[in-house]
Amino acid sequence: MAESTESFIEAEAAGYTWERRSPLPADEHLLGHTDNWLNALPKGVRPVHLQHDFPRIANALASLWGATAELDRCFEDIEFSPREDRHGFPPLIKEELLALHVHSLRSRPVPYEVRALQRALHQAAVLG
Repeated sequence: MAESTESFIEAEAAGYTWERRSPLPADEHLLGHTDNWLNALPKGVRPVHLQHDFPRIANALASLWGATAELDRCFEDIEFSPREDRHGFPPLIKEELLALHVHSLRSRPVPYEVRALQRALHQAAVLG
């Protein structure tokens, strides 16, 4: 949580205003790549309500799914946005967003540095 707070403080210091962008025509409809992305998600993670109630959010997540840093920023904005006019999401949508966020974190490849450290620790334990 400290990272989230720090990034918001840095963004505000840089002049970010936390305003919602103007709606686009595509915001009201699920895009083709979003439908493909949804179908590729595991059943326990695949949202049921998000794409119908908030197609703009589903489209944004689908387009950022492969971009780790941008996806994290998007989830952070969705979950912790300090916009004054923000009402939040209904409980079912919050659950679906949380499941997607957790899945995105768990399905990422382990960085090389972490794998190397794990191997070294394992070898040290085996060699005693």
